[in-house]
Amino acid sequence: MAKRFTFRFDTMLKIRRQREDEHKRVVAGRLREIAKVQEQLASLDRQIREELASIRKGQEPGTIDMQQVVRHRRWLGHLHKAVLDGQGRLRFLEAKLAQERAALAEAAKQRQILQKLKERQYERFLKEQDRLETLAADDMTTVRYVFDETRSPAGVVEGEA
Repeated sequence: MAKRFTFRFDTMLKIRRQREDEHKRVVAGRLREIAKVQEQLASLDRQIREELASIRKGQEPGTIDMQQVVRHRRWLGHLHKAVLDGQGRLRFLEAKLAQERAALAEAAKQRQILQKLKERQYERFLKEQDRLETLAADDMTTVRYVFDETRSPAGVVEGEA
């Protein structure tokens, strides 16, 4: 009966797969955060364009409401500050993403090393099984030949009888 293949480091391989999956989740989460910040920046850009259009409209010939102009300018300054904060946050998140991607690549590399080792050991196992089966078949052939030789009459060559 052929024995089953067992990989000594199966538990370690499982742990490395889990570690790689965890890194994938972290990278995916970071990508979601980056997308959210980019959406916020796009929204702020849209608000700035709308505010500039509103200021231009308020400066058309006619009476100018100075309080409204000051309010628009303050709000515009607030929006610009928010854009700068968002851009800083985006750069920070992208730097973290680069680090997390590097950690993911390392985790994938460590898993692949063990995966390759497992494949090589499995191939070696299959070759050894084939060798053992061939030996067993050779032994059976030898036994059958000896058995047939002992059953045939002494001195009679097969084919002459």
